[in-house]
Amino acid sequence: MDEPVTSHRHIPALDGLRALAVVAVIAYHLGLGWAGGGYLGVDLFFVLSGYLITGLLLEERGRTGTIRLGAFWARRARRLLPALLLVLGAIALYAALGGPGVNRGALRGDGLAALFYAANWHFIAGHSTYFAQFTTPSPLEHTWSLAIEEQFYLLWPLLLLVLLRAGGRRWRPLAVTVTAVVAVASATAMALLSAGNVDVTRAYFGTDTRAFELMAGALAAMAVSGRGAPSRRATQVLRMAGPLALAALVTGWCVLGGPPRWMFHGGFVVAAALGALVVLSVSCDARGPFGRALSWRPVVWVGAISYGLYLWHWPVFVAVTRSTTGMPGWAVDAVRLAVTVTLATASYYLVERPVRRHGLAGWRRVLAPTAVGVTAAAVLAATAPVAAAGAAAPPAPGTSAVPVVFHVPPPAGRPLRVMLMGDSVMDQTTSAFTAAFAAAGGAQVQSVAFPGWGLARDPNALAELADAVAHIHPDVVIGTWSWDWQRASADPVAYRALLERALATLLAPGDGVHGVVLLSFPRNGSLLFQSAAQSAATEKARQRWNAIAAAEAAAHPGTVAFLPVADTVALDGRFSPWLPSAAGTWVRVRALDGVHLCPAGAARYVGAVLADVHAAWSLPAPSGAWWNGPWVHDGKYEIPPGNCPDDHPSASFVRSNAAAARRASQPLASQPRASQPRGSQPR
Repeated sequence: MDEPVTSHRHIPALDGLRALAVVAVIAYHLGLGWAGGGYLGVDLFFVLSGYLITGLLLEERGRTGTIRLGAFWARRARRLLPALLLVLGAIALYAALGGPGVNRGALRGDGLAALFYAANWHFIAGHSTYFAQFTTPSPLEHTWSLAIEEQFYLLWPLLLLVLLRAGGRRWRPLAVTVTAVVAVASATAMALLSAGNVDVTRAYFGTDTRAFELMAGALAAMAVSGRGAPSRRATQVLRMAGPLALAALVTGWCVLGGPPRWMFHGGFVVAAALGALVVLSVSCDARGPFGRALSWRPVVWVGAISYGLYLWHWPVFVAVTRSTTGMPGWAVDAVRLAVTVTLATASYYLVERPVRRHGLAGWRRVLAPTAVGVTAAAVLAATAPVAAAGAAAPPAPGTSAVPVVFHVPPPAGRPLRVMLMGDSVMDQTTSAFTAAFAAAGGAQVQSVAFPGWGLARDPNALAELADAVAHIHPDVVIGTWSWDWQRASADPVAYRALLERALATLLAPGDGVHGVVLLSFPRNGSLLFQSAAQSAATEKARQRWNAIAAAEAAAHPGTVAFLPVADTVALDGRFSPWLPSAAGTWVRVRALDGVHLCPAGAARYVGAVLADVHAAWSLPAPSGAWWNGPWVHDGKYEIPPGNCPDDHPSASFVRSNAAAARRASQPLASQPRASQPRGSQPR
């Protein structure tokens, strides 16, 4: 009798598929342009897990008449837990030593959730968006998929055992029917939870909404389990279908960036079906041309260490960036890959394989619980709360070398009213604006900024601005936002017309607004985790928005101004998380997400704005050390907790930026300006 397809034997071609999947994921996380859909590598992992685990369980039942759940769970823990504990311990040590790029406040919850395989639900509860443009990267964000797999390992054997006992000798029809129903329900849940203009995080991270991919693999295993090799005709069909399915998958890995919304309405189902077809092809015809190609020894080796590659790559990518190393993008990526492969190889040969092959005495009763407890304690100790750094003194008024903006006559008998508009960066820095303007003669600040705001994003933006002006009665409006960059870059003519209408709304005759100040948005540091090409494209879009804002200021002299203050939180015109203070120490000015400001950065940014406008707006020079007042403890600078840690750059970063630090520590008046503000003529 032919050997059953799912017999307990090693199929090198399946390791080859693992290699392709992990390479796709790593390329996606490197931000390589050709791997925009590389996130689909995780989907192939899910299908593989569903196939292999179901096949092993069915084989055990066929061989022994039952499934020993305790032994199965112990094998899974011995296979997966040691490497995860090693990674968690390394991350905890890195955080305890003050390593840059780690959000210590968020790491506590992330680490415990990863340890107990609940990371996907933890990220859902915390509203973490996997595909968000602006996000504080967690070194454990990738463990959401491991959590789904572990939950599958826990629940699926129980359900399968019930189905096998209920079906008896005719288990297959019942098991296939129930598995198919679960798959359809799961795919339907994904579609429903992603319908409309909603955040897809719940649909992407949910165990229930991703179960259909695991079920696709399980159905493939049920189709062939306990049966002999397929017929010659079936083999020929699989030999043709397998490579075509893999080609379709690889194409998706390259072109389905985003992902497109339609992926949640059937696209992921197609990807799972293609993955199941590829798995069946190489399993049923492992000695065929397709199976032999995927069994090439170097590819199989990558597949063998794929678990370690997946575990280590993202923490390494978060820690090793352009800002923490001072190296160019290509060199950073080379170091990332070298470190990841080294750590994964060491983990495989020194930890994973020895434990799996030889086991450890007392593993189930003593070592595993002890190791989990020690790791949890290490995560808790390493992420003990730390105080955020205070704000460093901003540039003194009058030293910014920027000509005055339009004049605003002193209001009669009341303070100057300033209205802020924009996205989360403006919303976050409202406290700094409030403190700075209060110190300058008691000017009052009110904000209508909120996260995600943009003229092109909000169809009611113009009406909302008109309502805000009618309610607040501001004398001047200050704004900056980033969510319109892509629109401004893609269609500058249409976007300038939109901005023109917004300015006309704010400056409508009789509404009391004397002028609008548009601020250049700080450089985007979140792109340190993306490719050089993507970073350049976003910087080009930022500059295009700046150019449009400057052009509008030039077209409306005396009522609109554009202030290029972004470089007050940059180092030689480049993004930097830290800047040198007058005392020679480095302080964190940008949050870990690379987008928002920390108190020291907000003080510099707002201080530069105040220095540019206070004289023209008849405001006295600010009194007192406003830059280090109670506002620095505003909770918005700590969303999520630990977003502005009291950390310092590495020694190599300091050395490579020594010359820039000397220039940055000099008075701003001695520094050349890349451009002058437009529309700054007196009224």
